[in-house]
Formats: sequence, structure tokens, C-alpha cells
Amino acid sequence: MTRIHFLLLLDRLEELVTNRPRIAGRSLVVVDDVLELLDKIRMALPPEVKRADEILTEREEFLKNSRKEADQIIKAAQEEAKKLVAEHVILKKAQDEARAIKKEADDYCQQVKKELSQYIHRISERLEENLTLAVKIIQSIDDEFKES
Repeated sequence: MTRIHFLLLLDRLEELVTNRPRIAGRSLVVVDDVLELLDKIRMALPPEVKRADEILTEREEFLKNSRKEADQIIKAAQEEAKKLVAEHVILKKAQDEARAIKKEADDYCQQVKKELSQYIHRISERLEENLTLAVKIIQSIDDEFKES
């Protein structure tokens, strides 16, 4: 759905509130109509909002898999080291390699976290802009309602 559709739905919500009979300065609205319109507004939210949620889920899954892979690499390195315990030089080499693999995995995980964080920050900024716009529209509607 488009941004215009989202704004039209907000306009419709405003109409529901402002074009209803008033009693003691309050509008009488049909709750089912308002709830139905709110569902439509949720469905019309900008794709950035939905994508941000998907990205957060993907990020968590990626980090989980990265940690699992790092743990498997470490476990494999530890098992290999146990096999080579007989010779001190070979054992030291295996330990050094295990540390290097762990550092490489940790560095990779940190790089991915950094990139995901930057991406999520950009998405969050766009989301904040859209939500700020929505809040301004709702405040405008509220102000108009209060003036009535």
C-alpha cells in the first residue's frame, strides 16, 4: 500500500471522529468502525516499519547462527587439540590456531553486528520520520477535535 493510502486512511479516521453526533462536547463513534479502520491503518503502515521488524528478526537469527558456528569451530578445535596432546609443539600450534579461528569468528561477528546496527539505525531513522509524521497528523486531528 502507498503512503497516500495510509494518509487517506488517517483522513477517514478523522472523518469518523468529526462527523459524528456530539453529546456534552464528545463525539459518539461506532467502536467497530474505528477498530476496522485502525486495522486498515496497520496494514497500510509504510513498508519500512515492517522491514525493520524483519531485519531485527533476521539479525537475531544471524547472530544466533554465528555464535553457534563459532562454538562449533571452537569445539572442533578443542577436540583436535586433545588428539594432539602427545606432542607439546603440535599442541601449542593447535591452541594457537583455535584462538585464531575464534578471533576470526568473533571479528566476523563484530563486523556483521556493526553493519547490521548501521542498517537498522538507518531504517530506524526512516521509521522515526514516518512515525513523527503520523504523530503530527494525529495531533493535528486531535487539535481540530479540541477546537470543535
